[in-house]
Amino acid sequence: MKFLSIGGGKFIGANSHYLEIDGMGLLLDTGLDPHLDGIGSMPRFDLIQNKIVDAVFVSHCHHDHVGSLPLAIRNFPHARVYMSYVSSFLYTTLLHNAVSVMNILKHEKNISEYPLYTHDDVDIISFIIQGMKLEKEFKLFGHNNPQHGIVCTWHHAGHTLGAGSLYIHAKQGSVFFTGDICASNQFLIQGAHYPKKPVDVLIAECTMGANEETETIKRKNEISKFTIILNETFDKRGSVLIPAFALGKTQEMLWLVNNLKKKKLIPHVDIFVSGLGRAVSRIYDLTIEHACRIDDDFFFDDMEFSVIDSRDLLREGLWVKRPSVIIASSGMMMENTPSYWLAFKMMREARHTICFVGYTSEDSPSRVVLESKRNSKITMPGIQESVDRNCRVERIHFSGHSNRTEIVNMIQTINPSKLVLVHAGSVEALAWTVEKVRDTHPKMEIICPEVGVEYEM
Repeated sequence: MKFLSIGGGKFIGANSHYLEIDGMGLLLDTGLDPHLDGIGSMPRFDLIQNKIVDAVFVSHCHHDHVGSLPLAIRNFPHARVYMSYVSSFLYTTLLHNAVSVMNILKHEKNISEYPLYTHDDVDIISFIIQGMKLEKEFKLFGHNNPQHGIVCTWHHAGHTLGAGSLYIHAKQGSVFFTGDICASNQFLIQGAHYPKKPVDVLIAECTMGANEETETIKRKNEISKFTIILNETFDKRGSVLIPAFALGKTQEMLWLVNNLKKKKLIPHVDIFVSGLGRAVSRIYDLTIEHACRIDDDFFFDDMEFSVIDSRDLLREGLWVKRPSVIIASSGMMMENTPSYWLAFKMMREARHTICFVGYTSEDSPSRVVLESKRNSKITMPGIQESVDRNCRVERIHFSGHSNRTEIVNMIQTINPSKLVLVHAGSVEALAWTVEKVRDTHPKMEIICPEVGVEYEM
């Protein structure tokens, strides 16, 4: 058994890993790095160009895990693609949006290689996508393993709609790849389900390893803080911008704001959502019978909210003229996204609030805003002119990732012989996780993979 990371490795990026087991070549995730542009944002598919790829597994449909799927199929046209049944409804919406964004960036930033793939490329791969039910075994055979094959199972990962963790049973051993995972219930999605079978090799994320604060946070207290922020902003006739990932966090926050309105804990203000968030919300409704939802009676189609699409309207629409809640992608306010332009407009006015509710990477525009001081000038990445940051900026923790104690508890529960730590939010996150695991399991082999280095399992 061999493991080779071709993207992301031990840190967050163009997450993609190659696993060789029982003579079969498996690609685990095919992401694009949202912090980079052009070819540099891709996984290093060239590192496995001479290897067999029998199957591609996509853990979930966030850009850093699915964004290079058409490119993977272009490089390995004989591979079939496996994801959860619910993700098979999501990927086209997210990838078509990625093409549209790349076409915009091609002209605005003069990136000659954009788009990296086309709308036709996205449509073509639909013929090789197989959406699999959770907790149900399926068998795969490969070029060098046509008789015995391997047995795979998707388990609910809890991170977002459709997110799955992959269990592989083979002659050479058993592997559990968590993808992004969340042990605790969110507002809409249940917490993760772990396999009850033995695991020899655990490939686990450790995004929140450096975040001590999330260990003690109680969701009830965060809801109370969030409610106070909303009401104080509305009292000043301001609006609240919530930068949120279109898949997952947008829907969680829609549910929460709607619930607060129903309970009359906040006034009946307008709710606005960016177009991609609305499209994904419809898929939440469509797949409700197949997702591990907490409330099967809640449908977004029963909610009252409006969609914002045009950039021209972003800066001047009703949402910044009267008290509103605006839930806009992207969660990290990447350049040229709705949340990016709305923040650029709203931060000048003291009456408004920007409220971050999910993960923000160190080099993202969201972190620039989050760490800025009120009544100071800041420069947004991609815009030369500085802007006065007069608005209120808040941080509320509604993470879709397991906190660091939950990750360590998962590792202890699964108790693998070998542990591969990937998707760390920082050097500190990785170091903390390694130290804690070694304290309790000193004999466990721990691998923190470098991109391009092959490891014997």
